[in-house]
Amino acid sequence: MELPIIDWIIIVAYLLLSVGVGICFSKRALKSVNEYFVSGRALPWWLAGMSMVASAFAIDTPLGITGLIAKDGIPGVWYAWSFVLGGAGALGAFIFAPLLRRSRIITTAELIELRYDGKPAAFLRGFKGVYFGIFANAITLGWIIKAVWTVAEVVVPGFDPDMLLFSILLFTLVYTTMSGLWGIAATDFFQFIIGSAGSVILAVFVWNHIGGIENVMAGIAERYGEASASERLSFFPTMGTPFFVTFIVFMTLKWWGNPPPAITQRIISSKNERDASFATIFFALLAFGFNYWPMIFAALASLVLYPDIKTPEAGYVMLIIKLLPSGFLGLMLASLMAAFMSTVDTHINFGASYMVNDIYRRFIMRNASEKHYVRASQVSTVLMLILAVIIAYNLDSVSSAWYYMSMLTAGYGIVIVIRWFWWRVNAWAEIAALAASGMGSTLLSPKFGKALGYWDHIPQMDWQYRFIIVMVLCTVSWLTVCFLTKPTSQEHLRKFCEKVKPFPTFWGPIFRAYPDLGWNFHFRRCCIHWALGAFTVYSFCFGVGHLLFLNFAWAALLIFGAVMAGMAIFVTWKE
Repeated sequence: MELPIIDWIIIVAYLLLSVGVGICFSKRALKSVNEYFVSGRALPWWLAGMSMVASAFAIDTPLGITGLIAKDGIPGVWYAWSFVLGGAGALGAFIFAPLLRRSRIITTAELIELRYDGKPAAFLRGFKGVYFGIFANAITLGWIIKAVWTVAEVVVPGFDPDMLLFSILLFTLVYTTMSGLWGIAATDFFQFIIGSAGSVILAVFVWNHIGGIENVMAGIAERYGEASASERLSFFPTMGTPFFVTFIVFMTLKWWGNPPPAITQRIISSKNERDASFATIFFALLAFGFNYWPMIFAALASLVLYPDIKTPEAGYVMLIIKLLPSGFLGLMLASLMAAFMSTVDTHINFGASYMVNDIYRRFIMRNASEKHYVRASQVSTVLMLILAVIIAYNLDSVSSAWYYMSMLTAGYGIVIVIRWFWWRVNAWAEIAALAASGMGSTLLSPKFGKALGYWDHIPQMDWQYRFIIVMVLCTVSWLTVCFLTKPTSQEHLRKFCEKVKPFPTFWGPIFRAYPDLGWNFHFRRCCIHWALGAFTVYSFCFGVGHLLFLNFAWAALLIFGAVMAGMAIFVTWKE
């Protein structure tokens, strides 16, 4: 199909707006590395929260959700919803956000040498800078870039998808290298509005076309049968279904971890601890509680309208080109570009922050000027994007990449949570956890096993069972290594505690030796806020879901419960 001129005008106007915002913030961002990567630690909670949502809502998100819905129905979305409990949700908001904001780090790899000492800490910092900041980040960007090809092949089949991708990435690269996180946060504000509006508008057109949720439910029942349709349309997996064990793994083991790097970057860029916490719970409410539902509805409708499509993820794109009229089509494509660009700019920026802060400035060029490091940051931004494009050419489907990344660090999230609470965790324990999870997940990867010829000679296991095995191996490994190696020096731990002010419960010898470091004695209150925060997000989320399914009584009850829990958090909050 050929896009009408009005749609091209909307798309070009959006791209020019993004570059214009970057130019406006370029002077401020280029003052220092601190301004370039963490906005001088001056973001208000609402802007930091919106920037989190925009960076999390990528162009691959609706495609990935559609793939999950096609495989497991609505319960499949618990792949994302489970993280409400963790670092990306309530745990991040009420436990980790204050700790991270007080640390005044630029990257989570920098936290390693703040928490641990000696050569093992230096090695681990460099390794994490390469592994998480560059390698894992490039894989994330790769599957996001791959989603652009999926969209382009359906929406503009006569247009070279590589040329389209190059054009969008060029605009993204221009404003990102010019303005750093200041420009990213400002453009994210507009990209959040455009992206969310496009998702909702598509859902409205799909609703009108298919005749409402009743016809979607009837279509799902006709395609899968009454019993299977009931399981697919339930908000929770049915006991005994293949996905149920995966759900249990997600809810008990998978959500453990610190906030993801993009969210961490906004947390440490916030004005203060309070803004950091509010930004994170604001993100969880919008991202997990609202943003997925228009995509879920569109995904269900695509399964009804296009039952014979080979790639379910392409069904979402088919809805766009088949149902949206001119003007709205341009807005929807602009919203997909906004989703794409808001994620790419974030990932190439924080990827560059690892390159400069944890590799270049830490190990290669240690005493250069601030101007030199800012220029190095701009160069690193370009290099990060180039690497991601190369990886994008070697990925399979979006949803399979999601599961691969889930396996890659299975069990590692536990140790990086516990290191904030237990003095005995050391750098060697983290190294052992990374090594065990990386080797275990690789050896249990079907592709790796088939490549070496042993996969057909071992018991075949689904993803969730492989995850459990790797998690157990990882946990046993790091605990064993932890007790067989020396702890971090007491003086180093004193400096760490003095700066971040952790909870004293499991800091025994450090707390007894230095009781006046300003410890945080409000662990119980923070745990209550964590529980209330998770309840708030889940109640709001499923309230919106019941609203979509026209169950108004349940919707009103759940949303009211979310409001009450949110008010309880606000009333009991103390600086």
